[in-house]
Amino acid sequence: MTLNSAGHLFRETGRSLTKNFWMALASVSTVAISLFVLAVFVVVSTNVNHVTTLLQNEVELRVFVKPKATRPEELKLLGQIRHWPDVRHVHFFTKEEAAKQLKGEFPNQHALFDVIAKANPLFDGFDIYTKNPAQIPSVAHRAQAVPIVHNVVYQGTVVKRLTRLGHIVRWVGWIVEALLAVATLMIIVNTIRLAVFSRRREIQVMRLVGATNWFIRWPFILEGLSIGIFGALLAEVVVSAGYRWVVGAAARALPFWPIASLHTVVDRTALFTGIGGLAVGGVASIIALRRFLRV
Repeated sequence: MTLNSAGHLFRETGRSLTKNFWMALASVSTVAISLFVLAVFVVVSTNVNHVTTLLQNEVELRVFVKPKATRPEELKLLGQIRHWPDVRHVHFFTKEEAAKQLKGEFPNQHALFDVIAKANPLFDGFDIYTKNPAQIPSVAHRAQAVPIVHNVVYQGTVVKRLTRLGHIVRWVGWIVEALLAVATLMIIVNTIRLAVFSRRREIQVMRLVGATNWFIRWPFILEGLSIGIFGALLAEVVVSAGYRWVVGAAARALPFWPIASLHTVVDRTALFTGIGGLAVGGVASIIALRRFLRV
């Protein structure tokens, strides 16, 4: 393709967008709304995955040792656990340290502290962290089989529920986006159809003088791609500005809440909206040309 041909294609694309400005604007707005909804689901999914990952890294297996166990037996078990293949880290704590932690977590439970001060009913134990949360049940079963172990406790339910929530959010997002994509495609198809109809005489002349089919098609394809790109840019600007505000508000109101970083979210939404905009615009152009441009 020569520079003159490329210049002609871009000039024709710009002229078509200008001539059908309001229809093109409606198409851009529809694409932007559709991609905005997609971006919102991406934001929610990214944050759910972020929280799930953090919780997975913090999920611990707490093993309590029987009161009759001696300190040498506890230290021996500590050395054994460190060499278990699925264990990433293990921390030994005494019942005095457990009581101190309990006081820190529930500072207003004075009656409970009085009971602990008289006769500490807590146990020595171990906090075990696995390399992968999926390995916790097998490690728990192995720990339960140790003779001096009194009880094994772990909280994997929250992580499982968050993981399930992440899958649900993604599936709902794709279903809603598919419905919006159909409506968006139809609007862009009608926009391109209107452009083809308004230039039908010019297209006939171009065919008579030997213009190739693709030379005729390319301005309309570029028009669809342009609509998709403009819609994606508009959606990304709104999402980025909105999430920047959310990050600032969360930092002030919930400073300890694990929210995904602005950089991570913007990168993911830009990827999805960019690909989505180009895909919708390109597919709509091809549909319109196959249906309404018989060349």
